[in-house]
Amino acid sequence: MEKIEILLEKLDNRIPSSLAKRLDTLDDLQEKLEASGEDYEKNPTDENRASYNEVIEYVEKMELGVIRDLEALLEKRKAEELAKGQANESAPVQAPNPSSNPTTETKEVKEEKKEGNGVLTLVIGGVLLIASFGAINYFRKQ
Repeated sequence: MEKIEILLEKLDNRIPSSLAKRLDTLDDLQEKLEASGEDYEKNPTDENRASYNEVIEYVEKMELGVIRDLEALLEKRKAEELAKGQANESAPVQAPNPSSNPTTETKEVKEEKKEGNGVLTLVIGGVLLIASFGAINYFRKQ
């Protein structure tokens, strides 16, 4: 659990909800492990020992899976930050003069195209809606 706590600190406790649910389940299993251990201490039978060992194995497997997923998430976030940092560093080198930067012009054109596509989509949707109402009325009359 210590390694999980360290990884959570490195991730600033920001994890996907599915992983958070697995952590909650792991906490519940830790409680069951403690209860099973107490039962075994009170009544050391073979059945209690087998139950205790099963819970230990399952908790260890789940803990290793959570650790592996947290490490993968940490590596992914580090790679994203590194890529973002490299993109920020390379941007000023590529564009020392913003007035002659062709990338800003292409971004503006792309934004205009996106805006035009939205209006065009609304117009086409409206025409199809009116045409479908006309078709419904036409077939009702017949």
